[in-house]
Amino acid sequence: MDHGYSGHDGHSMPMPHDNPMCAMNMLWNNQVADTCVVFKSWHIHGPWTMVLSCIAVIAVAIFYSFLLHQMKRLDIKLAYGLSNSAGRREGSSTRRESLIPPIPTGYNAIETGNVKTSLTRLPMQARLFRAFLYAMSVTISFWLMLVAMTYNTFLFFSIVVGAFIGHVMYEGEIDIGSLLGGAGAKGLACH
Repeated sequence: MDHGYSGHDGHSMPMPHDNPMCAMNMLWNNQVADTCVVFKSWHIHGPWTMVLSCIAVIAVAIFYSFLLHQMKRLDIKLAYGLSNSAGRREGSSTRRESLIPPIPTGYNAIETGNVKTSLTRLPMQARLFRAFLYAMSVTISFWLMLVAMTYNTFLFFSIVVGAFIGHVMYEGEIDIGSLLGGAGAKGLACH
């Protein structure tokens, strides 16, 4: 018997295409639609938003290389400044207490050509600025790791392309003396 009332009048069921969801993939994929990058608000809906997202990820990876380069340049600038100021005030103590006995050329110094190296305490302003840059580099490296963990081939290779371009742009010099003298490079470490 039909009473003309189904009990569902005025209610509509949302269709899957009305409210797209972020896909959570745990395997490598080439998915374009419904891919979210780190934030739910960064939702890729189609090929054009994927292309724009890949360009943005490449730019962030290049900026990360730039930031690492600037951190290295800052350390070199600080080292030169501290080396010059230490040479002017020869009598001041910049050595660090150690259990290692002093070597014949001086306390905690290792002779590398004409330059002696030792541990020197940085001024607070320099330490804070270096810490800020380091925190930025850790943040960006973790963000890039989260992008890689979307397991999306396009986004993953965008990181690789950005790292390649950044390395070509900012790593055109090599310090032969420190490498042959035993100072190790960081390599592919995140931070």
